[in-house]
Amino acid sequence: MIIFDTNAIHLLSPQSPRADLIRKLQESGHHRVAVPWMVMEELAAHQAKHYPDKYNTVMKSLDQLRQVLPWELTSSLEPLDVERLLDHWRGVYSGIFEVIETSGEAARQALAREAMALKPAKRANDHSEGARDAAIWFSILDFLRKNPDEHVYFVTNNTKDFGDGTEYPYPMNEDVSGLEHRLSRLADFNEVVSQFTKEVSGEAAVAEAEKLLRSARVRQLVAQTAAGVLASPSGYQGLDDSDGVTVWSSWLGAPEIDLLSVTEVTGHEIEGDVWYTAKANWLLYGSAFGGDGESLLDVAVTWDIKVLFSTDDGDARPTLLTEGSPTPPDTADDRCMEVLRQLKERAARATQKAMDALNVTGTAAKAAALAYGDAVAKAAMPVINPSISEVGKALTASFPKLDIATTAAVQAAIGINPSIFEAQRAIAKQLGIAKPHLDIASTAAARMAAVAPIIDPAIFGGHRSVLAQIGAMPAYRFAAARAALSQEDEEEDIDAEDGGDATEEEDADE
Repeated sequence: MIIFDTNAIHLLSPQSPRADLIRKLQESGHHRVAVPWMVMEELAAHQAKHYPDKYNTVMKSLDQLRQVLPWELTSSLEPLDVERLLDHWRGVYSGIFEVIETSGEAARQALAREAMALKPAKRANDHSEGARDAAIWFSILDFLRKNPDEHVYFVTNNTKDFGDGTEYPYPMNEDVSGLEHRLSRLADFNEVVSQFTKEVSGEAAVAEAEKLLRSARVRQLVAQTAAGVLASPSGYQGLDDSDGVTVWSSWLGAPEIDLLSVTEVTGHEIEGDVWYTAKANWLLYGSAFGGDGESLLDVAVTWDIKVLFSTDDGDARPTLLTEGSPTPPDTADDRCMEVLRQLKERAARATQKAMDALNVTGTAAKAAALAYGDAVAKAAMPVINPSISEVGKALTASFPKLDIATTAAVQAAIGINPSIFEAQRAIAKQLGIAKPHLDIASTAAARMAAVAPIIDPAIFGGHRSVLAQIGAMPAYRFAAARAALSQEDEEEDIDAEDGGDATEEEDADE
């Protein structure tokens, strides 16, 4: 177990190479990396401590502005909420470190140690201080006692209060008696790197990164993640089908995707396993909601993400560390535009495949069928593609291969089967159980109840009557079906990679 003191990770950026290396150590399965509860609180406090002063400065500026305006100033700030900001940073750092809790007994011991100004607390002029250091110390000792098979590497440069790791001042020498052989000190982050990793670099690292990131499995994972996390009420910029810049707010389903480039590849060997981080630039193309959140359009964007992965892992599923905001592709980049042309052709083939599966003829019938498919998809999409990106990330992580909206839309459009709504309710119930705080089940049930009355096949005698009923709906294109069938193509690619062959009977069923 590697346990960090605050001074070794002060103002640690979650996007920094140091944070990436900590993740590599954690993901390797060979090491655990943690901070005591007190260190977690100090990390969050260091990020949030200037917030109240900056807030008050802005409030004073608004008051001064009101004094010189002849009209009432309607601009205002949300209430000061320090705890909200602290919770944000606690959540961020909890994604990097385990947290060793500080027991009530450890907290009492720490306060008593400060009152007596005994190490790791101390006397400072006319008062005592150091209860936080003492709480960190007693938390580490508690962990050692509760985990007799663990060896702790405590990373701190505070030798004045904690000792040098070979000798401990009184009464710390008595505190650690019988445990000292399982407690070692490392001075700083560089000693952690030297102790536990070996850097791997060069062309081999880049080649391994490209091979993994271009695989069908990873492309599918990234596409599903993009559909889950890329949602903004203010919208993003992208290219429409005429290569003009447009505004869009969220994907309708998983987009078509291809890898443009891999850069900033670094690798570290940890206990024989090699772990990499890399920056991947992706090109995405698919149907999305417009800036108004209602209209549909096809849009292309580029998207930078940082990934952590190991080529020794047979599952070959990278961890998505950070992502940037999507941006319009560079129309002057010939290679990028050629890849975009290929993505559009792939999407067109998927659309035609969807139309063939519907087995309908005539312009009106096709328009009605497509409208129905997109109406179902649009109603279901907020369940798995909420505007809050954190919720989207949580669902993507929990159900990486579940694409409710597109699958349901295709089944409903092909079968015109009222049982699809019961299936969607069942899926929503599963999600609600898995993520109770999101209250997905009730939201999904309400949305499905709103959609279901639109079509009542029992009233009509056949398929044509159903199509006639939905013909008045907005003639959206069948983007959801296209996305779902595109996913089938990806799965066929995966089968091909695994050496699987489809039988003639499977071809006939399709």
